[in-house]
Amino acid sequence: MREGTHHHPGREPAAGALLRERALRALLAVDLQQQGSQYALNQALAADPQLSPADRRLCTELVYGVLRRQRPLDRWIAPACQRGLYDMAPAVLTALRLGAYQLCELQRVPAYAAVDATVEACKSVPEVPQKAVGFVHAVLRQLARQVAAGQLPDRDDLPPWIDLRVGDLARDLGLDPLQLRQSFLGMAPLHLHAVTEHGFAGLLASGIALQELAVPHTALAPSEALHHPDFAAHFVAQDAASAAITEWLEPAPGLTVLDVAAGRGIKSACLAAAGATVTALDLAPNKLAEATSLAFQLGSPLYATLAADATKPLPLQDKLFDAVLVDAPCSGLGTLRRRPEIRHRRRAADLVGLQAIQDQIADQAAHHVKPGGVLLLATCSITDEEGPQWCQRFLDKHSEFKLDPGNLPWLQPLLTGPGWLRTHPLQDSMDGFFAARLRRDAK
Repeated sequence: MREGTHHHPGREPAAGALLRERALRALLAVDLQQQGSQYALNQALAADPQLSPADRRLCTELVYGVLRRQRPLDRWIAPACQRGLYDMAPAVLTALRLGAYQLCELQRVPAYAAVDATVEACKSVPEVPQKAVGFVHAVLRQLARQVAAGQLPDRDDLPPWIDLRVGDLARDLGLDPLQLRQSFLGMAPLHLHAVTEHGFAGLLASGIALQELAVPHTALAPSEALHHPDFAAHFVAQDAASAAITEWLEPAPGLTVLDVAAGRGIKSACLAAAGATVTALDLAPNKLAEATSLAFQLGSPLYATLAADATKPLPLQDKLFDAVLVDAPCSGLGTLRRRPEIRHRRRAADLVGLQAIQDQIADQAAHHVKPGGVLLLATCSITDEEGPQWCQRFLDKHSEFKLDPGNLPWLQPLLTGPGWLRTHPLQDSMDGFFAARLRRDAK
């Protein structure tokens, strides 16, 4: 067990405060500004380029770890506060979570360092009232004593309704529910998708070890791959489940593709890099700008971008495409490892509104598939409503479309049911995705 929070002679109490400050700022951006965790972390780290690689790794672990363990941390912190969490300033609670996570989860960080550096970080963050800094210090010292006595938080990280959905997925796919649950609670590894002929050659020549995955042109890689000169020139960071969707379209020169709800355009850019003529459509112009930039970096510009609401008739007149991709807005529950804040933002009731949006987008997209062409429906979710039920609702309304998974050998282990794709972290450490490839009648 750990010792208490006494200071070591000659040790600077503020050591490590800077990286805790960066972590605290990122967590506050997620909590108070509703930013995504990855974006918030990147912004916080960019503000201090002098942080060492080791400090950056620890900062990353702190941000994602606090978000993953937030529910049990809150239950652990509350009894150590005289008024519980009632009426506590959000920034103060976030600071307590940050310190508490280090105390109970990071055995390599001494208790005194976790407490003192977190308290020092609070002094540099204006959202934390300075009159509350002493309170943070006192509570963290009490929690450190509890850790020394073996009194730790529980492991109930997921809201019950999400835990239930993980169990449903395990049942549907014949998986061990405990193993699947644990797989969704960890950190997501780095997956790379090679999108040019050069591919991973530069990484391998640099001595960076890769583990090839089942999805073509994908590999598991260490984090240093992100700093290689070939990054965003010959390969991108993309989960293998997401890469499977673009690979399933079998992109090739001459294929015309409409990417509906394209977001920041990683799928659009990958399709263009494979030679397809890609039109990317999204409601947010700033996301389309990012898509354009990524495609340019990969050396294969998008054919066009279009800012439009995909739930309404698309401003494409009667234009038809060989393939239409709908990666629809969804709960995102399949990406819990990469976006742990989702478990705190989503509610079960959200699924009703999301289903309506998914149905509307799929209906509009269907109008722009050529006879004999392909419509690929996808979500990064594990729920039946946003997966098999969505696809079935669409097929019930559109008799001109039929499931057509094709015969790609790499794809067969990922298919289930009547031929749709469902992935999960126990399978090549992938995110949880649903996808179905449909073909329109040739008449």
